Amino acid sequence: MNKYLIFCSLIFVPFGVFGAVLTRQEDSLIIAQIHDYDYINFAEIKNTVADKYEFDNSVVFIDDFSDWQNWNGYAVFGTNVSFRIKNLGMANNGEKLEHVPASDEVNVSVKDADNLYTVNFTHDAGSLFLNLVRETDYTKIFRDSRGTFLENLRANQPNNKMLSVMDRATSMQEINSVMNSSYHFNPIILMRPIKTINQAALSNFLSDFRPGIGADIDYIISDKTSDYGGHLYYADKYEDLYFKIGLNLNRFSYADNTNEFTGMVYGIDVRAKQYLNNFWIDGLFGINRATFNADFVYSNGSVSNKPTGMSEYARVGLGYDIKHVSDFVLSPFAGMIFQKSDISGMTDSDINLYSGIIGKYDFVMDGIKYEYGASLATDESANIDLGIKVGFLSVLDNAGAYATVNIFQNDFGTNYKLSVNANLRF
Repeated sequence: MNKYLIFCSLIFVPFGVFGAVLTRQEDSLIIAQIHDYDYINFAEIKNTVADKYEFDNSVVFIDDFSDWQNWNGYAVFGTNVSFRIKNLGMANNGEKLEHVPASDEVNVSVKDADNLYTVNFTHDAGSLFLNLVRETDYTKIFRDSRGTFLENLRANQPNNKMLSVMDRATSMQEINSVMNSSYHFNPIILMRPIKTINQAALSNFLSDFRPGIGADIDYIISDKTSDYGGHLYYADKYEDLYFKIGLNLNRFSYADNTNEFTGMVYGIDVRAKQYLNNFWIDGLFGINRATFNADFVYSNGSVSNKPTGMSEYARVGLGYDIKHVSDFVLSPFAGMIFQKSDISGMTDSDINLYSGIIGKYDFVMDGIKYEYGASLATDESANIDLGIKVGFLSVLDNAGAYATVNIFQNDFGTNYKLSVNANLRF
């Protein structure tokens, strides 16, 4: 053995570019020693020039399996050698490290792997193979009541959307993100279609206030929500104060990547509008109760079925009627919208300022009064609401009908509402 070469290796290699791996020379071979390291990156080992690499009593960190695959080093593994692997879920079962002598007893493992994978190494025909199995038994992954809940859910709903997405996840971070996006673990998500139904009521700036009784049939559709329902109301006035009270009933469905459920919502709303010359103040308040066809909700460590939710919504606005001619009115307005939802001990609320403009035009021909209207509004979240109304009224009978179309945005996307109204006026 050349003692001078050994001395130079010990002095210069450790303080070179990589500066971590000691080398020695033995029988004309340069040997890299990875002994007694609490942590060393595989990239440093790979870039150390040596003919042979000895691993013993060390933890090796691998952040890119391409470093492993493209390495031609001749490796000898002693005892107590472990690997920490970054992004384990991105690795493939059967990843291979070549040039590991078959005569050596290989004793390696994966250190600190989460419970999402069953991981080990096998040695065969001079190569080291990674055995990677994605665990889908969530009692083994979580080892608490969440795991029991998930396995019971799988037994009752084998095609459950959330579980299908979770089974494809490659990390615990992704698993937790999927769970948080599902009503099974985040029941406030059940209130999303209710908030959309409430906002459809809040953004109906073209509804009629004239005294009488009436009924609406509504249909709301978006890429996630489908809703149809009815609204019965009574309207009256006292001097320059108009008011309206109504009952509503809706049936809805909701579906996204991790959720799928249906339900019913019913409630009451009250609206009032006070004129002060051409100025007006408009207010709306409603309250709803919702029931869901949604089983297995996990909240605060307990499991519930058939949850119910409550919601409140309100709007207040100030506007001004600009009357250029007797049958055309242009009304700029501004105000505030409020929504609050409660379900399974969770509460969600938000307040938005809004502004917009309403245009109305009507005329009488052959005993029929024709009414047209349009509204455009936006809120501080830059959501847009557009409404169009077409209607008619028999002057003699005081009976009429109208249809409105609304396109409105919220946190869950763009929604379309079609409403048909029939009314009898006093």
